[in-house]
Amino acid sequence: MEVYTLRCTHCGAPLPKPSPGEDWVKCEYCSYVNKLVDASRYVDNLKRELEKWIREILPPTMTTSTTIDVAARYQIFQNLIKPRVSLTRANVRAKYLQYLSLPITPLLITTTSFTEEPKRFFEEALKVESLKDFAVTEEDQKMLNETLTYEMISGYISNALKALGRNDVKAALKNAEEALQAIPKAPEFSLVEERLRAVHSMLSAVNEFWNRNTRASHTLIRSSVDLYKALLQRISNKAVPEVSPGIIEIERICAESLANIIDSAHRLFTVGEDPLRMMEWFERYVTLFNKLRETYKRPVQDLLEVTSYVRSLIYSKTGLSEVNVVRGSGMYYVPYYVVEAKFSYVKGFILKKGAESSMKLMVAGIAPYVRNPVTDVLGIGTGRLVPPDKVEEAPALALINELNSRKVRTTLSPGLKALPPLISSVHTEKLTDSYITDANNYYRGKITFASTSVRELLYIPFTRVNGGAMDFEGKLRIQLSSDAEALERLAI
Repeated sequence: MEVYTLRCTHCGAPLPKPSPGEDWVKCEYCSYVNKLVDASRYVDNLKRELEKWIREILPPTMTTSTTIDVAARYQIFQNLIKPRVSLTRANVRAKYLQYLSLPITPLLITTTSFTEEPKRFFEEALKVESLKDFAVTEEDQKMLNETLTYEMISGYISNALKALGRNDVKAALKNAEEALQAIPKAPEFSLVEERLRAVHSMLSAVNEFWNRNTRASHTLIRSSVDLYKALLQRISNKAVPEVSPGIIEIERICAESLANIIDSAHRLFTVGEDPLRMMEWFERYVTLFNKLRETYKRPVQDLLEVTSYVRSLIYSKTGLSEVNVVRGSGMYYVPYYVVEAKFSYVKGFILKKGAESSMKLMVAGIAPYVRNPVTDVLGIGTGRLVPPDKVEEAPALALINELNSRKVRTTLSPGLKALPPLISSVHTEKLTDSYITDANNYYRGKITFASTSVRELLYIPFTRVNGGAMDFEGKLRIQLSSDAEALERLAI
């Protein structure tokens, strides 16, 4: 590492060599545009601070390691340097482990109270580097090298997380490359190296995606998924803080979710359409997904299921596969989950008896944008409750049965606008459970047990009535909780 190489005034990482006559240079690690005179001034100040720091450690009569023999260097390291470096090593290793406890992925918004400026890690790395000549034993050299490794990896991962937070995949990829370069060929770092290779492959896939190179992107993302699967097998029975199975599983799910989107984009590319449509859609959806995760505490596994539905939809619209569609007219195909609910209830006033029943419900897969996503089979919205023992007579149930009778398996026309499910089947079941709980409040606790299960997914054609409603043949109406324009941007 060269101390006097130009460095970024924002993050402290080395800057690329400026072209002749240039006054500005952009940092490849944080994308900050530096004025050359400021970068030069920063390096000059860094040099003075480094020299001052070394003078504080060394005896006044010692100026450089070359002026003293091996025995003297050993004593200086043991008595003066090692205590300081040991404390630095302990602190930076703690930060290193904290950063590695976060998912490194372009899909999830990571917030943390211990995110520090990368500049601190790079500056401390320079200090550690300057002491190498005083480490004359293998043990001392190992301590310095490990400290330096922790500093460099922490700096690059910190930079990568910040870059991902602003959707700068190119900068995040550059940091991942440098973090890999900083890892020594030592057994204790092999698992971290394998993880960062998987991260690097995932970020490379996204980078190639933006370059419209869907074939290379597809190869890279499949490689990332395979690396994660192999890593999870290696750590299945191990406790390694740098590669927590839970965090690796989250990154694997993100990689597989991206694989679904990239696969969909490649399919569009093969039929002559712009593959970037999929990434643009995905970025819009990920913003919604992160809000759902925060509001409903949903697991990242939901993302994998939703993206698999997206892929099925793209395959259907390009004639490669079929989906369940309700016959009818309309330009907007809205996904509905068909849910079976089994429940136990108490009947009778004096001689109370237990009984069981079941019913079908339908839940709009675009629930975040719908006011009442669960079809009101039990009538709690109208105030005319259907008794639990007569649920088969509910008017809404007749509509659900009719919709199911009109189901066909077919492809969708490329010109139609289809909305993929925006929530998972498990989230759907939770919404249904909440609906039954609300109904039970009106029944005064007569329902004693209920279980719900998603059975299938249907696409129903709707027509826009106005900015806040959609209608299917006057039989089923959706009242939107937000402007239809926001929802339409998620249509495929």
